[in-house]
Amino acid sequence: MFMQRNFIKKVTIITLTLAILATVNFGITYFLDQKFIDFAFIVGIAGTVVIYFFSSSGGYTSRTLDLQLQSQTGMKQEQSNNTFNPNLALFSAVFYTLLAAIFTFIYYKDYFI
Repeated sequence: MFMQRNFIKKVTIITLTLAILATVNFGITYFLDQKFIDFAFIVGIAGTVVIYFFSSSGGYTSRTLDLQLQSQTGMKQEQSNNTFNPNLALFSAVFYTLLAAIFTFIYYKDYFI
């Protein structure tokens, strides 16, 4: 039962990530009256960067906030060595970006050759 729930959760995260990226892409192309493929790679890159920024811990922004807090209070906070653990949403965004790059190249291959 637990494995089933875990699998459903993973599939839901992957599906929602891909659906959100595709919806944003569709919205941009609809309002700009362009083709879906024209913005797919850009939306994929932007989505990957946003997901990476919000899923990482202990990066530049955390250190900056720690330094501001230290300068205001005079108390030094412990430095922790945080590692980056990618999540399913990030992998889904990277997958969307790779697919978009491949399909964009196939669609515009006549311009490259």
